[in-house]
Amino acid sequence: MTALTHSWLNNIDLAHIAEEAGTPVFVYSEAQFRKNLDRIRTAAVESGLDSRVELYIPFFPNSNPHVLEPLKDMPGTGLLVQLPSEYRILRRFGFDRFIVSPGHVSDQEIDFWDTTGHPVFLASLDEVAHALRTNAPTISVRIDSLDSGKPGIKYAELDELVRLLKQYGRDLEGLEVYCGSGNSLEDMVGIVEQVFDIYLRHFPTAQSVNFAGGHGFDYDAWEESEKHFDWQEYFIRIRQSAERMDIPEHVKFLFEPARDVLADTGALLLSVERDVISTPVSNILVTNGCRMLMPSAQLRDRNHNVAFLDASMKEITSTVTTSAALRGRTILRNDYILPGDVLVPEGVGADGHLAILDVGAYCATQHMEFLNVPPAAEVLVAADGSPHLITSPGGEHDKWRNLLAEKRELPARPLREPAAATHGA
Repeated sequence: MTALTHSWLNNIDLAHIAEEAGTPVFVYSEAQFRKNLDRIRTAAVESGLDSRVELYIPFFPNSNPHVLEPLKDMPGTGLLVQLPSEYRILRRFGFDRFIVSPGHVSDQEIDFWDTTGHPVFLASLDEVAHALRTNAPTISVRIDSLDSGKPGIKYAELDELVRLLKQYGRDLEGLEVYCGSGNSLEDMVGIVEQVFDIYLRHFPTAQSVNFAGGHGFDYDAWEESEKHFDWQEYFIRIRQSAERMDIPEHVKFLFEPARDVLADTGALLLSVERDVISTPVSNILVTNGCRMLMPSAQLRDRNHNVAFLDASMKEITSTVTTSAALRGRTILRNDYILPGDVLVPEGVGADGHLAILDVGAYCATQHMEFLNVPPAAEVLVAADGSPHLITSPGGEHDKWRNLLAEKRELPARPLREPAAATHGA
């Protein structure tokens, strides 16, 4: 069984994409994105929480409106934004359902968000005080349950927040609780009653509880069923806790899944530039990529699964391997695509390629645009299997992603002429 057997990439004509869009190129699957969203919605229905669950996918981990377009026709789903520029871009692409979780912001930015009418999760008492003084349409807050340096009202400030609201005769609309990232199911379940306790103790009239993100995704696993967070069990446990703690039925439950719905929707296709270089110091496989400064890899010292391909894009499956670092294309000492070595199968050479899996979150937003390396192209494979260019590859002078206003279907491959008959056969 090959590495790509487990992936939607197995059914994609990567050679066609590489010919038309070049490499490096990020390739996304609309079908996989829809499948991941449907998994969560189905779990909500089967747990009895369907009418109470709302999903808001953070824009910043992928930041490509074309990839996120399925959200427009899915009930109970929207986008989380943090910057006015994100909001303006998404409005231009026809999105209209948002929540706002901006971190710390100025009074002027709070005033901007208030004009939109969308819920804004404010992160300090000062920000809440300004919103109250200016009679903001709704008041929502972000609570830092870890008492960390992250934006969010701290536990010790909750009583003061209650006093502020009472002073202005206002109720809290919603509370978002930040609980860290990459949590296991048990971690997330343990947080549920902590969040409900905050609700009951301090804000029993709030209309929504936002459990935010942090749902773990296993980058080491190959099987899809093993990668993803167990939403069904999670929702069942939330329902049980809500019933036991008498959380009113009208209270909505909001979630901000990022990696779990985005990670395995994307792959990065790179070209191999040379055969493996062996030195007394290390073995290196040179690619035309550049260091991927993403939380899932560099910041957490986590490798992604990699599939190696020959010149025709057929997967190389030799069991004879060489441990090597995946080198990027700049002179930077630490320009490695992934933080650790990978096992490079025999047969990988300068005419080959490699696909780094599960890069749909946090990767294209931080890849390239560094040391004058132009940004990569992005291709979206639609639900019907047709490939579309959504970000054109950068030229020599580009520093930004060239997001296309309209996705552009890649030209079909020309039909090959049948071979001429050979005389005397």
